[in-house]
Amino acid sequence: MSKILSYNNKTTGEGWIALTNQYSADEINMISDPNGGLSAVPRTAIPSPFAQMDLVKNAFRRLAMNAHLHGELMDERLVGNALDVAQLFFNLPELRTKLRVVEWNKAAALQQLRTDPQHKLLGDTLEMFVNQDKEAFNFDRMNRIYFLVYGNQVIGSTSPVTLFMASPNARPNQFSIPVEQNVNLFDLTRPLYMRMPKFVKYIYALFTAYPDLKKLCSELNAYLITCFDLLSPELRQEILTDIGNPVAMDYENQDRALQYLKMCYDLSDEGIQALGIPFYCARQADIQAAIQNSDFRIEPSIVPHGERLPLVLQNHLNAPQTDAFHYITNDWDELTVIRPQDYAVEPEKRILPATSHQYPWLTDDDFFQPSLIKLDYTMDRDCFFNGNLTVGSRETDNADFLLPLSKTYFKYFTINDLQGTIAGRPRFELIHTQTGQQETVKAVLRIPVQKQGAFITLERTYVQAAGVDMRYDRENNRGYFLTIPFALSVFPFVKSPGLKQYNVQLVDRALGAIENCHLSLEFHKSVSNGDEVLPSLKRSRSLKSEKRVGADYYRLPGAFDYINVQLYDEWDNLMSEGVVCPRWAPNIAGHESFTFAVDFGTTNTHIECMRQGQMPEPLTAGSEAKERLLATLYNGEHILYDVIMKQEFLPDNIGQDYGFPQRTVLSESERLDVENIDEIVALGDANIPFIYEKESVGYGNRIVPNLKWSTEIATSKRVRAYLTELALLMRTKVLLENGDLSKTRLIWFYPLSMKVGNIRKLGEMWSKTFGDVFGVEATAQNLIQMPESVAPYYFYRGSSQFRGAAATVASIDIGGGSSDVVVFESNAKQPTILTSFRFAANALFGDGFSEVPHGDSNPMLVKYVDYFRRLFDADDDRYGELNGILEDILSKRKSEDINAFLFSVIQNKVVGDNDVFSYNQRLNEDGRLKIIFIYFYSTLIYYVARMMKHRGLDKPRSVMFSGTGSKVLDIVGSKRELDLLSEAIFERVYGNEYDSDGFSVVMERNEPKQITCRGALMQVRDSSGCASVEQLNQLMDSFDSNLKYNYSGINKEHLTYADMDNAEIRTSIVEAVKEFNDFFCRLCDDIHVVDRFLVDHQSLMKFKELVNKDLDHHLLNGWNFVNKNESEHNANDAIEDTVFFYPIIGSIRDNLIENL
Repeated sequence: MSKILSYNNKTTGEGWIALTNQYSADEINMISDPNGGLSAVPRTAIPSPFAQMDLVKNAFRRLAMNAHLHGELMDERLVGNALDVAQLFFNLPELRTKLRVVEWNKAAALQQLRTDPQHKLLGDTLEMFVNQDKEAFNFDRMNRIYFLVYGNQVIGSTSPVTLFMASPNARPNQFSIPVEQNVNLFDLTRPLYMRMPKFVKYIYALFTAYPDLKKLCSELNAYLITCFDLLSPELRQEILTDIGNPVAMDYENQDRALQYLKMCYDLSDEGIQALGIPFYCARQADIQAAIQNSDFRIEPSIVPHGERLPLVLQNHLNAPQTDAFHYITNDWDELTVIRPQDYAVEPEKRILPATSHQYPWLTDDDFFQPSLIKLDYTMDRDCFFNGNLTVGSRETDNADFLLPLSKTYFKYFTINDLQGTIAGRPRFELIHTQTGQQETVKAVLRIPVQKQGAFITLERTYVQAAGVDMRYDRENNRGYFLTIPFALSVFPFVKSPGLKQYNVQLVDRALGAIENCHLSLEFHKSVSNGDEVLPSLKRSRSLKSEKRVGADYYRLPGAFDYINVQLYDEWDNLMSEGVVCPRWAPNIAGHESFTFAVDFGTTNTHIECMRQGQMPEPLTAGSEAKERLLATLYNGEHILYDVIMKQEFLPDNIGQDYGFPQRTVLSESERLDVENIDEIVALGDANIPFIYEKESVGYGNRIVPNLKWSTEIATSKRVRAYLTELALLMRTKVLLENGDLSKTRLIWFYPLSMKVGNIRKLGEMWSKTFGDVFGVEATAQNLIQMPESVAPYYFYRGSSQFRGAAATVASIDIGGGSSDVVVFESNAKQPTILTSFRFAANALFGDGFSEVPHGDSNPMLVKYVDYFRRLFDADDDRYGELNGILEDILSKRKSEDINAFLFSVIQNKVVGDNDVFSYNQRLNEDGRLKIIFIYFYSTLIYYVARMMKHRGLDKPRSVMFSGTGSKVLDIVGSKRELDLLSEAIFERVYGNEYDSDGFSVVMERNEPKQITCRGALMQVRDSSGCASVEQLNQLMDSFDSNLKYNYSGINKEHLTYADMDNAEIRTSIVEAVKEFNDFFCRLCDDIHVVDRFLVDHQSLMKFKELVNKDLDHHLLNGWNFVNKNESEHNANDAIEDTVFFYPIIGSIRDNLIENL
């Protein structure tokens, strides 16, 4: 033969050659490899089931012979794979979800096979090999083998000769099981020195702690000895210091190595061992510590309590090699790909990419919303953060966007962080571009991480949605945005610690394809432990299904940091959400004290405030500064949103156009079930309509007047809502002007004609409201009650018009439903008489004692409604809205409301103070009706004169007027005419004339309603004034006080309920009225009322015919009307009102207005 086929070159013979002994080691080494050592697949003809063990053992031996551990590719692969399996055992606790361990018990398994007839041969054969190779493979010391199983495939196991080995079918790119960072199982062939130092030290410690391994696994030990010189100097020194010398048998360091293993590693959970020597695993605490030292760990300003800080990871990090990011054990590999399935579970359950470590980590999907909401306007950037929006092309519009951020961001960072910078760049920005029809928004978020001065840049791109599908496009890695028309208003726009109530209005006008969708708000606050959702009370006032515009109102218990706006479809599935971040100005706590006076009147309400050391002024609050009354998400004006805001919420300014005095009415939804609702929420269910009588109050809104006097439970709820809104406005005033809420004082008034029990209830309501809104317990020092009749006197006493220091004076406050009179004698600190009665402006401008309103047939109103309607119709573009308001008020037919509107027209900004719109002026010039107003005024003066004379008081030196109803005086005549008329009445009642000093009427013509509040504030400026008020309240509260006096007008001093059933008493009252009427008619002739007051002569004659008609009817009708809702009284209970006026009220409305 030309070629001798043999494993070695020790023979020259041909044919079969006799073999007397086994192949020796030298002979085996002489076997040549036809592939030149480049084969990666092991070659074996070993007739043993333990061939793989032998291959791995010899691979370690051969590589150990090379100083650099180099050898044939097959050996390097066998050793590298075995070390990979060793690392799987080392990291087994983290791989429980992927791998399972199967134990093979030698004795039990062989016994089971031998006793099974079908497998007995296999058992005997296997036992033969085990016994035969027990010395070569340490089978005599092996009692178990542990297999690692991935799915249904064995990937490796323990080994009695090398401790661990891979399965024969191990191939690269076969398993996505991380061995360590960026390395998957069997993908790379790495020697030991290229592996994690913690793992390397573990292997060396195992062989030092259990020195028998150096004999039993000599091939692996030889490999370790060779490898030791290839380790880094630092690592070699650590091994020598912590463990011992791996080259020597080193029994001296056995205990130290064992102690090191126990301290630095954990025993394997399932008792995994080889040759009776236990395996150890990496300690989770060490792994966690290594991860937490990563450059990628988030560097938050809010650290959630009890949670691990996550890493922030992102594809395409693009960090320069000179400044690489350290991941866990090595630098981040740019080839690492983060896939959606990697972050499909919640952060705590995620496996760090390219590792086997379970540790929370975050990426762009956690911080960004899948979709984006576009606004249809420019945001008010003074008050709200627009995300540093920049326009990347000329074609883009000026609309802003909600911030597409998830709650995750605010778990770790504050709003201030979001608006700040990092390394000179904005932490968050939006880039809006448009190319042709393609509109794109890119959101960029920079998250600070542990690496010094570094951050991770996260980005997401959004394109305009073609329909309403807002789901994230995973295939193209982009989200969609949609324009959602809505508006937000926040009251007050002041952030102050301890502030208990905020109100937010949401207006939703999303129509078209999203008409059936709806918006909802969620309010969040940053706290020390992350992000907290504030509880909110929501009220839906306007329904989009009814008005095509919806309005929801939220009441919050405190300040918030951001609002999460959520868009839901008609099935309540969340479609999209975005963040609104208010740019709260830092509130600087002030020290100034404010005192407020609230005149809660029948027709009008007024508030004055007084800063410490200054004069009173009407309550105003603006929205010009950073801190403001009200902030709207939209910038500037927006007709639709502005209208709804003013109709159902608040105007953005309380001042000249919308301010105090304000009509005492409440606006509420027509759907509101007042009887059964537990609470009417101020600025939620109802609001004070500052636009009332100025602009349309809106479709579906119900205007409720007569709040002050009603005793119904439903009205009590309304009054509480009304007072709460007033208190909220006062609180905002204090905050906007750097006041101290704890120093705030509030004065409230009560009419003398109000029952004591109702005064107490009103006081309790004020007390609770004051405490709830200002956060201060109400006391007699900060919540001051005052009879509304005395406050005007306090005002006039301090004015230059006052002439009563050395004389008796009377003060008359004419309201809508009642008039209050107070009489002070010369130089007195307390009044001599206080009285109140239901004879006021509504006697002229109301419906009298009719249960049914008759404003549509009231002759005075018929005449002047027609007059104003013609003025409005002449310029519909300018006055069309006023015409609409008039028609709306007319539809309710209440005379007092119609009259109040006509009086208010001159104050409307659209008429520009044009006198042709002055209802007061028209009535003053109406000679036919003027006698009625003179009669009304004379009745008041006559009654006061009779009462003062009856009490033995001197004639007053002057009478001072206040209250909204005192504007009637302008209709009567000039001040000179009023002086003459009043003087004549007092002189005739007293039967003597004034001296040379004479008599004067004192009134504040321009602001009569404001006098009550100003007088009260001026009175309490010092401690003596406060003490005087407190003393007055004590006198009023006394059972035997004679301060409060109700003059009956007849010979019987005090009238009781039984007296009204007495015909003689009723006749006496009617006769007293007739006596006055005769008095008045003579007076008119004597003072030449036709010439001096321009009263129509025919009208005067008609007046004399009508004024005394049906007085007995009017008396009883008035009595029954006033007491219709009263519970049963004792017959001897005193009547608190003045029934003398009832016949006069009936005569004015039913005799005079109806027939003159």
